[in-house]
Amino acid sequence: MRVLRQMKHLHDVICRTLIFSILIWTLLLSASAERVEYCDSIPEDFVDWNKIVSLPKFDPQMGTLTAVDLLLTMNISQEIMVENTNTQSRNFNSSLNGTLTADTPSSDIISININHSSGGDLPAYDGSVDFGGESGLKSVSQIPTETATKSISNIEVFLAKAPGENITIPVRTNIESTTIMPGTSSSGIITKAGAKVCVVYTYDARSEDGGPQ
Repeated sequence: MRVLRQMKHLHDVICRTLIFSILIWTLLLSASAERVEYCDSIPEDFVDWNKIVSLPKFDPQMGTLTAVDLLLTMNISQEIMVENTNTQSRNFNSSLNGTLTADTPSSDIISININHSSGGDLPAYDGSVDFGGESGLKSVSQIPTETATKSISNIEVFLAKAPGENITIPVRTNIESTTIMPGTSSSGIITKAGAKVCVVYTYDARSEDGGPQ
């Protein structure tokens, strides 16, 4: 029995030592990892557009690049104008559908899908197509969207070969809007969108003597 207790105690000590070593190693790895983020923005403009953003490539003098992540955000506004020209009140429904897409030289694609709808009820025609009064509506709203993220598979294309080298990323919108009201009506939709693309570099920083920390 005494031998068994000693063996169990030794087993417990070894297990605790291994767990402690793993924790220390994990902490050391996390402590050595550094992150830097660069962003470029596209001002809000009428959809559909094709534009580019320019982001700095990773400078190898900073250390060893271990991961590249892209973040894509979108701001989109919609102006709806509806006039009910029916002799009775009518419901209207507006829909907004499409995508914001960014293409990288590493063949990775990152996108945000937009699928938004709104509606309401308008009283009978008041005699004036002014998108106001009792039978008309004119409103501007910001459409909520989520941030899209993408881990880049081929990180080598984001490595700079010369100081100050940038990478260009094409960004485009493809958005459709419709408004439906039974009977007769006048309507229009103006949609504008902007975007921001950020690149996050994770790397092992170099020490002062030029080697890994």
